Amino acid sequence: MCNLSEGVMRKGVAKGVTKGVLSSIQSLMKNMDLSEEQAMALLDIPEKERQGYRDLLKKQ
Repeated sequence: MCNLSEGVMRKGVAKGVTKGVLSSIQSLMKNMDLSEEQAMALLDIPEKERQGYRDLLKKQ
């Protein structure tokens, strides 16, 4: 696979993972009545990544 294809594939995988994590956070918040922080803690999301997910959740 060429470098361009690999880059496109990695970007797509990263986007899919991000959507999955956001979906999991939202499900925990809704179904278990948790805060964003509690949901991210249960999912073991590293502290340094949490602000990025907070920002994405606000956009939705």
